[in-house]
Amino acid sequence: MARIATIVTNGCNPDPRVIRQSRWLVELGHQVIIHAFDRLENLPESEHIDGVEIIRHRVGKVPYGGTWKTWFGIRRFLRSVFNSLEEIDLIHCHDADTLPLTRMKPGVKFIFDMHDLQHTWVRMPAPNSLLRKLASYRMKSSMLRMASSADEIITSSQGFCDWLKERGLDSTPIENRPLNAKKPEFPSNRGIGYFGKIRDRASFKLLFDAVELIPENDRPRIIIAGDGTKVESVKKLAEKYSSHQIEFTGRFDHTELLSLMSKINLMFAMYSPKRGNISDGALPSKMFEAAAYGRPSIVNANTPMGELCEAENLGASVQWNDAQELADAIMKLEGKVTDLEIDEKREKKRFFETIAKLRI
Repeated sequence: MARIATIVTNGCNPDPRVIRQSRWLVELGHQVIIHAFDRLENLPESEHIDGVEIIRHRVGKVPYGGTWKTWFGIRRFLRSVFNSLEEIDLIHCHDADTLPLTRMKPGVKFIFDMHDLQHTWVRMPAPNSLLRKLASYRMKSSMLRMASSADEIITSSQGFCDWLKERGLDSTPIENRPLNAKKPEFPSNRGIGYFGKIRDRASFKLLFDAVELIPENDRPRIIIAGDGTKVESVKKLAEKYSSHQIEFTGRFDHTELLSLMSKINLMFAMYSPKRGNISDGALPSKMFEAAAYGRPSIVNANTPMGELCEAENLGASVQWNDAQELADAIMKLEGKVTDLEIDEKREKKRFFETIAKLRI
């Protein structure tokens, strides 16, 4: 049995990818403790989920987003984790901002799980800022340097594996695919949903504009579930679309997915291309989750997510900022049922094969 410390810089309340992989490690007979960051200091300090212990560290309230306050807060969090660690055999680093912890524990094996191209986020608020370009470049260089020491690297998509390969690093894709689930009946009042972090106002403006192009009697309700840095901005935007039925339900637990999916016919999963990870391989978890419940998704065209969506018949891909094409896709997908033919079972097998290489 190996003693494993899993590190994540969100509250893990929950984080399905982190919980899923930790549960798999427990199934293999290992002891796993997740060290999470309670940034807003509003979560239970400890919890047990599926045989996994979660410890949430508090180091003062720290905002999400690419700010200096966030950066210093993460450093305090990592120091708090280091001070709490006892004897461990493996560190499981989720995303690039946890990698500095491995320098504090030299000689301990570690996995780097790259969910995203984190260095692209710092440029989003001001893509042309020279200061942000420099910060992004330094973050990328630092991540690649630290990742090169990892005993194994896994990513959330084949696209990210390809990105790393171009930079001399080998990795294994473990996509965020859940198990197939019960497929609830479609609601009597047609709905389109967005379930996840709300970080991008432009996506919602595109959705609201597209729905406005649909005849009023045929317009679907819009159900937005989740929290994030742009919640209030999107709520203010929604006030300008008084003829729309827009419902904000707030943060949700993934045990509530069945109830949420029963309210919609279709998942909206489009993102601004200003997020560099979109063209380089990001695959939205909500696309896989929706398919598991029989719901199709609409995603960005001419991207890895669009190609996969079309190839596996999970919905439709639409050109960014084409409200009419989006409106047409919403109408075309009415009543369509999807099936997630490749689900969690394949990802679990890949994960187990990767862990076996570590010989822990």
